[in-house]
Amino acid sequence: MILVQWSCEVPQEKLESFLNYAKNRLKPFYETHGCLRHELFFPMITDKKYFPYQISENKNRYTEQLLFKDLKDFNKFYERIEKERAAQEVVGKYTKEFEINNCNFKILMQAG
Repeated sequence: MILVQWSCEVPQEKLESFLNYAKNRLKPFYETHGCLRHELFFPMITDKKYFPYQISENKNRYTEQLLFKDLKDFNKFYERIEKERAAQEVVGKYTKEFEINNCNFKILMQAG
């Protein structure tokens, strides 16, 4: 399995509309373009600190995850997103409409 994960910030005034867009447009779009599962997470506020380096509780910072069967499927997905004009419009809204910024990306492969 391949897990593509990024963590970004969305301005507070754009947060509600971004959540709606992620649920109603991004999730179905990604999952019909080769992604097995799309998930969106926000920090949970808790009194308990498990690690000294625990992630910030900045409620505007989210983590998005896309799961793929293998690297071949991820590469096909990525190539399709790059080539399709309609796909560019969907993913282009991250920066153009929702002003997503300060992103950190990871591509992880399941061991074994």
